[in-house]
Amino acid sequence: MSKIATYLNEHLMGEVVSQGKDLTEASTDGSQLLQKPEIVAHVANTSDIRKVARFCWQLAEKGHVISITARGHGTDMTGAAIGSGIVISPTRHMSRVIAIDTKKRMILLQAGAPYAGAQMTLSTHRGLTLPRDSFDGESGSVGGAIASGAAGQLNHRYGTVGSAVRQLEIVLSNGEVLQTERLSKGAVNRKKGQHNFEGEIYRKVDNLISDNQELIQSLADGPEYDTMGYRNIVHVKQKDGSIDLTPLFVGSQGTLGIITEVVMDGQFARQDMHVLYAAYDNLSDAQAAADKAVLTKKAASVQLFDGRLLKRAADQGKKRDFAPKECYKGGLVVVVFDQYSERARRALVKKLQKELARPNNTVHLSSQSIQSADLTDITTILAVASQPGKPNEAVPGAFRGLWLPTVQLDSFLGALRKIEKEHSLPMPVFVDSSSGFIDLLPIFDMKKVSDRQKLVKVLNAVAKLVTDHKGTLAGHGGDGRLKSITCPAIMPNEVTELYTQIKAIFDPYGILNPGVKQGASPKEVAAQINAWCHP
Repeated sequence: MSKIATYLNEHLMGEVVSQGKDLTEASTDGSQLLQKPEIVAHVANTSDIRKVARFCWQLAEKGHVISITARGHGTDMTGAAIGSGIVISPTRHMSRVIAIDTKKRMILLQAGAPYAGAQMTLSTHRGLTLPRDSFDGESGSVGGAIASGAAGQLNHRYGTVGSAVRQLEIVLSNGEVLQTERLSKGAVNRKKGQHNFEGEIYRKVDNLISDNQELIQSLADGPEYDTMGYRNIVHVKQKDGSIDLTPLFVGSQGTLGIITEVVMDGQFARQDMHVLYAAYDNLSDAQAAADKAVLTKKAASVQLFDGRLLKRAADQGKKRDFAPKECYKGGLVVVVFDQYSERARRALVKKLQKELARPNNTVHLSSQSIQSADLTDITTILAVASQPGKPNEAVPGAFRGLWLPTVQLDSFLGALRKIEKEHSLPMPVFVDSSSGFIDLLPIFDMKKVSDRQKLVKVLNAVAKLVTDHKGTLAGHGGDGRLKSITCPAIMPNEVTELYTQIKAIFDPYGILNPGVKQGASPKEVAAQINAWCHP
């Protein structure tokens, strides 16, 4: 690979390395997998990415496949930011905020820009904001947030990251550049008439949708949020014949193309908030309280913390007055109101506080007025609880980002307790009750072979459980490598075939992130887990 690195260095503006710490850093992401790449390319512009893609395409045409993995800040929790071939990293040189249009409330960004930095920059322009990309405060790159289909705090108010994406610039697997936007039926027909890879993609995607209308409609009738496979195909074509390929790349985890530039829609941020905290010594009571808060339809966010998470955070020094130790065996409900009127916020808090106090089963009720930045006081609880307290332990991200219809939560939690008992594994939950997103945070001792085996067994059991409750294992964050190994058991064959066809349309030689979303075998994943444990 050193010869390939030398060749690429001759033709790229950015730098290409084939040894040293850059490869070590690119070997892991937010998952418990390890895969060392052969090359890391710190690309300087879109042209560099095109050259790498074209080089790999030409080799693939001759039967020699070198994989390409697009990597942002390496925060992906499913193993989608690691690969064995060439890792393309835009974060060093392609990290600019290119332009902001305050009148249209739009921001143009390079894919390597830090998402949190883009948020901060946008906030200085008439107080605009983007949807948050995590629930625990950990933030990645703009391209990574879009490619993983990220969601975060206050998504009920501002939407998910993907919902804010207006246009994308994509480098396709053969090196061509695709600009996505919603095209009218006439414009689509003109695209289909092009004699290049882009034209071929539009022809095949349109035909695929026409040939699978009933199947795609069944997907549309499924989970509200779902980043497993390429479920966003349901949003590509509208009844008027217009097509927008943008949704396909949201949550695709670099398997269909490489995001280089992004146009996103900003929204006016609501800075002033009132927060109500309700602590219970019984998780069922806390869940019932969260349901009541959701029913008000006035809250910007309603979240349920399993008391075991609060205890885990407290044991590591993160104690909060609004979460007394009496609720460590129960749960905590956090309700955020962000109406523009302070009077309205106070009235809503007071009304809900009275309602939650009626059964007289609360351990502690309190409220406070905060600024949106102060939500960090809440997110840090989840961040600390997500970190193990001992050197060999891990809290796998593969159990995070689930989605369920809220009406299924009670039954789901009851069945989850059976899995906990069967495997002797506590699985405390965090629930964003406003949207239905769920995180499970079990701890595994990754030095124990039995725990590594248990991880895969429990993941499969949870995948079946969430599917049986009309949910998905990847409401946000994508399925990557880890979650995708559960697909054969939970995904209908016809859906798997549909997703295989979509992948083949955009990446016929299997260059882009192979083993992510499709094709990852349990043996390969087990080997990558073992490598992570014994680097």
